[in-house]
Amino acid sequence: MTVVQQIQQLLSQKWAPLERNLTSLEGARCIGVYLLAYSNEDMAGRKINLEDIFYVGMSNARGGVKSRLGQFLDGIETGKSHSGAMRFFKTYLEERPFSRAKTGKRFFVAITTFPCVVEKSKRTAKDLRKMGDVARLEYYVIAYIKEALGREPELNKK
Repeated sequence: MTVVQQIQQLLSQKWAPLERNLTSLEGARCIGVYLLAYSNEDMAGRKINLEDIFYVGMSNARGGVKSRLGQFLDGIETGKSHSGAMRFFKTYLEERPFSRAKTGKRFFVAITTFPCVVEKSKRTAKDLRKMGDVARLEYYVIAYIKEALGREPELNKK
């Protein structure tokens, strides 16, 4: 699959609520790229609109996207463990835990994943290429959004 096809596949997903257990996200234990939306509307089941993308992230680590999203959820409570969550905690929450902020908004997620072995002693050359594809896809998605909207997703800005 080309990177353009991967972008199209990710953007053809529908939003799901970002919940702690992530049971609704098939393949979430694999490495991959994820999109987050932040809205006071219920976006669950809604097709992705570029304007709704608040953050683009990725995981190439053991535990995959599920683990990284868990770090994000921890980070919006503590201001630690995830760079995007730390920016959100400081800028949007004024260093208060998300659970106490009462913003009226929720996070929604969409993912695309790649089955892969990431353990150094077990991974193959093919696995390493998949890991490279994930990192490339994250930046290509951000570039696609920037080209289409003239800006990067809000939380990807530093």
